[in-house]
Amino acid sequence: MENKKSSLFSQVKPYIKGFQFPLLVAFVGAMLSSVITVYGPVKLKEITNLITEGMRSRIDLKAISNIALFLAVLYAVGTVLNYMQSFIISSVVQHFSKRLRTAIAEKINKLPLRYFDSHSQGDTLSRVTNDVDTVGQSLNQSLGTVISSSLLLIAVLFMMFYNNVVLSFVTIGSVLIGFVFVALIMGKSQRFFRAQQENLASVNGYVEEMYSGHNVIVSYNATEESKKPFKCLILIFIVVCGSPNLFLEL
Repeated sequence: MENKKSSLFSQVKPYIKGFQFPLLVAFVGAMLSSVITVYGPVKLKEITNLITEGMRSRIDLKAISNIALFLAVLYAVGTVLNYMQSFIISSVVQHFSKRLRTAIAEKINKLPLRYFDSHSQGDTLSRVTNDVDTVGQSLNQSLGTVISSSLLLIAVLFMMFYNNVVLSFVTIGSVLIGFVFVALIMGKSQRFFRAQQENLASVNGYVEEMYSGHNVIVSYNATEESKKPFKCLILIFIVVCGSPNLFLEL
């Protein structure tokens, strides 16, 4: 019987169970914040038009003041909504990381002893700490941004087509070219990030073994000898870490 590879969403779904409503609130908050961000320049345009028209006769300061006050309230509401969305996303991600660590701990308790004979303790600890931290930080940094940016993109596209269709197509074309380059970079960079985590696990595993066997190493006067593999692992880790950081800068 063939094992069907489950999707990423089906793997993550059990750990976000019960947080659908907070995520929905965050989504609505991000949507309203995006609408405010796009609608703000429309009101600024009205102020510019009033000033331009007033150059010929008299500037309507009362109308400008009313629009400026409306914009101040509007942007204040947008800031609150943006903060609320970020706070909710961060809270959900922290609960997600906690559930993931708990699930890993329960899984480790059920593993047979032969697993620990073939895997170093540091490698196992690295998966519980570093890998989960990496997932949590990635979600915390990207999930809220993806939601707000996607909604903002839709709102901006609507306003662009409303104002000028030709310039809208020109802008979309340049953005699509950028997306192609980003997709190519992401496709090439995944193996480097995977290698980085694997080498980090190797370094942690070796350090854990050296700590647990410290008395034996000192007794056999093998301190200097044990440093050589560690230096090699560190050098490999430094080289491997260079590529993911380069892709992140791109």
